[in-house]
Amino acid sequence: MELQLLWAGVRFSARNGNGEGLLSEAARTGLHLSEVTPQPGGFAARCAAWRYRKLAALARKRRVRLHIAQRTGLYFFLRPFLRRRGLWAGLLLFVPLLLWSQNFVWAVDSSSLSAGQQARAKQILREACSIAPGSFITQEKLTAGEYALLQSGEFSWASLNFQDGRLVVEAAAAKPVPDIAVGKLDGVLAKTAGTVVRTNLTGGTMLVTPGQAVEAGQPLIGTARTERDGTPIFEPAAGAVFARFDWEHVQTEPLIVSAKRLTGRQFSRRVVSFNGWDLSLPVWKQFSEETALAISRTVQPDWLGLCLPFSMAETTYYEQTEQEISYTEEQALALAKLHSLQALFAAYPDAEFVAQKEDVSTENDTLRYRVVYTIIADICAD
Repeated sequence: MELQLLWAGVRFSARNGNGEGLLSEAARTGLHLSEVTPQPGGFAARCAAWRYRKLAALARKRRVRLHIAQRTGLYFFLRPFLRRRGLWAGLLLFVPLLLWSQNFVWAVDSSSLSAGQQARAKQILREACSIAPGSFITQEKLTAGEYALLQSGEFSWASLNFQDGRLVVEAAAAKPVPDIAVGKLDGVLAKTAGTVVRTNLTGGTMLVTPGQAVEAGQPLIGTARTERDGTPIFEPAAGAVFARFDWEHVQTEPLIVSAKRLTGRQFSRRVVSFNGWDLSLPVWKQFSEETALAISRTVQPDWLGLCLPFSMAETTYYEQTEQEISYTEEQALALAKLHSLQALFAAYPDAEFVAQKEDVSTENDTLRYRVVYTIIADICAD
């Protein structure tokens, strides 16, 4: 009985007439009533909805007036929705549409890669084979994507797995190819003059010793040596010769420069991409794009944490104006020292400082910085 009322029940009141006779007749005919409570002039009760018509027929014979107070149960809750044809038609269309949309990329999982590898892998897949959120995926596209990742040189192994709208990108970083021939067959020469401090021979014959002065172009490591019995042996020359020498550099820095500065104004252009279709969103441009600083990025929008099956390329333009910037002599000198050190380490990455001499002069709004570094570094020519 309780299950029937959960599905569809009616709460009613009975007034006037022969109420006691109605209760007796309902019990005799199997019309089970529940929650029967006496009321002035009659009673109130509940019954299953499909038994109410039979009960109403019995009530008319005994001149009892029935009034429905409340309809309860799951049936009456769903009844308003059952009458809406558009809702059921939409549901019938939604199910096959949902199954068909599983062939599009809804989410990309590349959590096994580092942040930099994720960005490069997504860019390679997007540009090489149009694999991005919203793309229709086929086995040919997955194969082309794997080859594109391998051919980029960034990865030594790659795998793309796609199922139910989720693309999983797995890859292993490429390892540098070891050098097979680490030495030179024609010997190693000095690229600058200096005094040898120490040597490190890994192949061939060392031709200089610590404390010896060498000139630029002088052989440092040879390719031939002899055994005790006089047998000549040839092997590639390899190693390092560290020498002490002076390195001179002259750097000029203007005290007044013309540079571009941001004004704080900006606007963005957005292009929505879905399965090869691009839709440019309207934008209200406020300044010229030619002189603006442009920064682009590609994002996948989401709604309440659910990734949407399309991507959006966003380019933000920052307005710039040409302005003159004046540097003090201290600021220009700091820039000159920085640029000199950058030039030094570009030429000798392993340099060790011993001493330095500086000469600073200013003429016609230009600072001239001359520095002589005494360093110890590897002087073997590449």
